[in-house]
Amino acid sequence: MKQILILFTLLLALGSQAQNKMLKGRIVDQATQAGIAYTNIGVEGTFYGTASDADGFFELKVPAEFQTQTLFISAVGYQNQSLRVADLLLKDFARIALVEQTYDIEGIDVAAQSRVLYRIIRTAAERVPQNYHSSPVGMTFHYLGKTMLDDSTAHIREAIVDVTDAKGYSQPGVKDAYDSRNYRFTQVNKNFDSYSFGADNAGFDELLEQDLARLSNTVFSEKLLNDYDLYLDGISAYQGDSVWIISYKPTKIDLAHTGDYYATKMEGKLYILKSNYALVRSECVLEASRNNAQNRSLLSQNKDQQQVRYHLTTLYQRYGGKYLVSYLDQDKRFTNAAGQEIKLSRKAALLDFEPSPQLLTERQYFENTDYNQQFWNSFHSKKKL
Repeated sequence: MKQILILFTLLLALGSQAQNKMLKGRIVDQATQAGIAYTNIGVEGTFYGTASDADGFFELKVPAEFQTQTLFISAVGYQNQSLRVADLLLKDFARIALVEQTYDIEGIDVAAQSRVLYRIIRTAAERVPQNYHSSPVGMTFHYLGKTMLDDSTAHIREAIVDVTDAKGYSQPGVKDAYDSRNYRFTQVNKNFDSYSFGADNAGFDELLEQDLARLSNTVFSEKLLNDYDLYLDGISAYQGDSVWIISYKPTKIDLAHTGDYYATKMEGKLYILKSNYALVRSECVLEASRNNAQNRSLLSQNKDQQQVRYHLTTLYQRYGGKYLVSYLDQDKRFTNAAGQEIKLSRKAALLDFEPSPQLLTERQYFENTDYNQQFWNSFHSKKKL
């Protein structure tokens, strides 16, 4: 299969160490000076970047080729900001303050702007079959999951996951995606033994459900779109093109509008190309009173996950002339039944893409793959993880 390199700082180190410079800092609220969690920080017009942690701190290793570029900073609920990388690198520690997003309606025909934004999203959803791979497709992901208790890492699970989609993006929809997509864990490396139902669950289904273009649900659903308040955050340069950055909030908080059975709050952003209406990035922050540990869309009878807050990021890239999901990220914090704070991180980056693959016949919800030392030694050597 064709190797695809994902330019993402969490997975790859680009260039030699001598050319890299480390940018460290914190993203804060300008009014309160409190840290802003899960802020996206990236080189403008590329997928190279990182995200701040739960307290707003971040580190970004900047290769030489990006040190004269512009850093684009985006957080749900805040105004976007662009800063010169070179200026930030002059500081030992960069403190970047974001202004909370407000929408000044004086002198602006809000209704007219909303109609335009609804039309942009509706067009983006309608054009999914022509913008994205719409025939059978195979994908190989590198998965990394971490569970942390009291800021100390308890469980780490790393895996190679093969995914096949019998229809590609030809018929976007929740049921079609569930029926057409299957996956299996081909290699697994973890620092714990899993003997229980919950421990074997890597949460890969939840990651796949972040693919708005494939599921055509929540804000990307034609039936539900009118139930969201939309605002134009701005227009930004992107790989020789421009993207509309559209913020959204549902006016109805329920499973259909959020994807979460117990959601209490949701805010998000969509990044849609002006040239062809392709969705290239989506992100959202959600809060829920509780979650089912198996999937956030399910009813829960216990208190394993309470006071839940999480941040989702999904990226798409073009391969062979068509778009495909390329990166899935979930950062989650909750309180368990014992009252302890748990931090959960799950990420999946596309490694390989194959048109017309041999289709898998089932989903491997619970991995039980044996450790292959030879494979992981080779994989880490080549990927520099």
